[in-house]
Amino acid sequence: MNDLQLVTLMGLLDTAEDMANTTAARGRSYEDALDHAMSRISGCQVQRNSLNEFKSEEVDLSVSNYREMDGLRMLPEIFLVECKNWSKPVDSMAVAFFASKIRHRGCSLGVLVAARGVTGDPVERTAALHQAGQSLAEGIKILLITTKDLRELQTISDLVSLLHRRFLDLHAAGTMTLA
Repeated sequence: MNDLQLVTLMGLLDTAEDMANTTAARGRSYEDALDHAMSRISGCQVQRNSLNEFKSEEVDLSVSNYREMDGLRMLPEIFLVECKNWSKPVDSMAVAFFASKIRHRGCSLGVLVAARGVTGDPVERTAALHQAGQSLAEGIKILLITTKDLRELQTISDLVSLLHRRFLDLHAAGTMTLA
């Protein structure tokens, strides 16, 4: 497993949060941070900014996962990552659109990296959390990671554990969680 290179990751997250930068620069830096982290997981390769043939849907990161022993053994061979460096929580419409991107590409899993989380009440499963639960019932799994989660990482093993924990909890809770 490759080193996380915390200084690089934190620098990219700092740039992504710095309001002195343009929206485009902050968004690109957020994607760079996820590319940096995901590409260091053993057995994972990352492809950036893939458009569908109609140029109507872009995927921030497509990840091929060779499911190596110290990598993402629980996750499927191909999954998508959507980066939302928004100043407010991601809403249900954005979650539904991401679910459709996952479905349109024949995948079963997506990782939504939402800087400020998502809308909705976790107990009542409203708003974006409801949409994630609906998607799960249709066979589309969406894991949630926040900037806070990324800032708490110390090693690649921490990221692997986080993704495995969120995958398990998705099935146990019936929707995405921050547990």
